Amino acid sequence: MSMLADVREQKRADQAAAEQRRQDAADREAARRRDERAARINRAAVRKADRRASLARYRAAVPGAALSALWATMIVLPICLAWTAQAAFAAETLQIGWPWAHAFPAAIECGAWLCAFESYRRIHRGMPVGSLPRWMWILAGVAAVINASHGIADGGLPAGLALGALSLLGVLLHSIRQSLDADASGAPRRVGLAIWRRVRYPRLSLAAASLRAARELDHATAWRLAWHDRYGVGPDSTLRDRRLGRVIVHREERADRKAAKSGELTLIDGRVQRTQANTVRGFVTAHERAALQTPFAANPDPDSTASNSVTEEVTDPDTTEVRNVGSTGSEQEKLTGRAAALLPALHEAIAAEAIPPNPSVKRIRTWARDYLHEPLGVPTAQALRDAVTGLHLTTDPAQEVP
Repeated sequence: MSMLADVREQKRADQAAAEQRRQDAADREAARRRDERAARINRAAVRKADRRASLARYRAAVPGAALSALWATMIVLPICLAWTAQAAFAAETLQIGWPWAHAFPAAIECGAWLCAFESYRRIHRGMPVGSLPRWMWILAGVAAVINASHGIADGGLPAGLALGALSLLGVLLHSIRQSLDADASGAPRRVGLAIWRRVRYPRLSLAAASLRAARELDHATAWRLAWHDRYGVGPDSTLRDRRLGRVIVHREERADRKAAKSGELTLIDGRVQRTQANTVRGFVTAHERAALQTPFAANPDPDSTASNSVTEEVTDPDTTEVRNVGSTGSEQEKLTGRAAALLPALHEAIAAEAIPPNPSVKRIRTWARDYLHEPLGVPTAQALRDAVTGLHLTTDPAQEVP
């Protein structure tokens, strides 16, 4: 009996497991069908949204396309009318055969339209158009003059004016559309800006053109340099800064001309630099005044005393410490005359590239020791350094020697 009960129990368990498997399969099939249905609904919704978006794009593009078609029609119509009239003129008046009669309007009109469409292409690519619009108008004007002349010859003044207007009308409409496209794309309108610059700032425009011709600069760099030459500030400055800068530039120009006439400026290696003339004259004048004011009897060595007094009274902040600490009385005595005597030789050494253009005090002393075979003190080397580097030691003899 127990075995029969076990068999029955096993049979019921197998039936229950089979029923569970069928139920699981049915559930999976139902879930799959629900997923497929949801996917179909989602795909349908996406397709519907895409269709709506495409329709919206088409509806939004229709006005622009219609306007572009209208612009193209209005641009092409004058070309066709002028082309037909020019071809008839070539065939009837110039006696050119019909296949080649159309070469006459092509030769007249195509140059201007080539410049026009090249400008259009460059604007859409964000590239500068350069002088293309200017040449477009020049060639269109030549075509208008030719068309007007043969129109007047064939049909009188009204026909000539009509043909000339047709030659310019298409180019005018294309130029208007091109300007609108340039404004919409944010591209700079360089041609209009250049024309307005020439009208508003004629002197600066001429100066910028001269700089471009002399130094091979681009337009922006030459324009900025012209502003700096005239006002001392750039074009992005305020009106107040430009007015004040102009006054300052005039004052500095007058001071520089006065310094050049007095010998304070010189040309070294193609550069304008300050000379040491005033410094040398200041030392000489101070030396002479100190010698006159010092009694000869009270000082057995008047030259040394005068030189020491001059050295103590020159209070340049860059050289006072070196002169008071690192030089001797005999070197100070020979400072002015020796610096003036060595300056031409130092210029020749710089020109021969024996020493660098802006040597240091140590380099000048080394040069004097190696090439002149004589020692050179720090104050004299410092005076030579200031002379060749264009530095101007400000000395006022009237203040140095009371």
